[in-house]
Amino acid sequence: MPKPYSDDLRLRVVAAVGEGASRHEAADRFDGSPSSAIRWVERFEHSGSVSAKPSGGSTSPLEAHADFLLSVIDKQPDLTLDEVVEAMRAANIAGSRSAVARFYLRRQISFKKKLARQRADTAGRHVYCGNAHWVIDETGTNTAMTRLRGRCLKGERLIAHVPHGHWKTTTFVAGLRCDLFCLTHALA
Repeated sequence: MPKPYSDDLRLRVVAAVGEGASRHEAADRFDGSPSSAIRWVERFEHSGSVSAKPSGGSTSPLEAHADFLLSVIDKQPDLTLDEVVEAMRAANIAGSRSAVARFYLRRQISFKKKLARQRADTAGRHVYCGNAHWVIDETGTNTAMTRLRGRCLKGERLIAHVPHGHWKTTTFVAGLRCDLFCLTHALA
């Protein structure tokens, strides 16, 4: 939205009309439009002020649900805007994808790449169970399916759990026997 004309210009146009010039003549003298001069003089006659009316200042309906929207991102920072909108609908909150994007931008929350960190409590778990008859089983998962981006405050690093951070297939090997399950090792 363009800036309003200065109060100084408005006062000069109103003063010129007060000195006997027509509104069209005053507008021509100060390189303004006649319709603006007419409105400024009418405003001055009714309220005694030539200042521009306040503009903007509307508030988003999502501001009433700020705690909910911020907690959704705190719990799971890698949600897409569509998933946030789905969570809002589940909580009976009306809103669109673009409204949610503007809400997060106003809060300085941006969408950025994750910094992978391995959890210290899962690094290198090994259990030895002695000699027994084993059935060896192997399963795996690919960490490339993990989301690479999430939301957090601008200027801050997004640190989220990504398994191992190597972006490889993680293989889980377990030994099974009839009366005991035992983890032998995990290979990355």
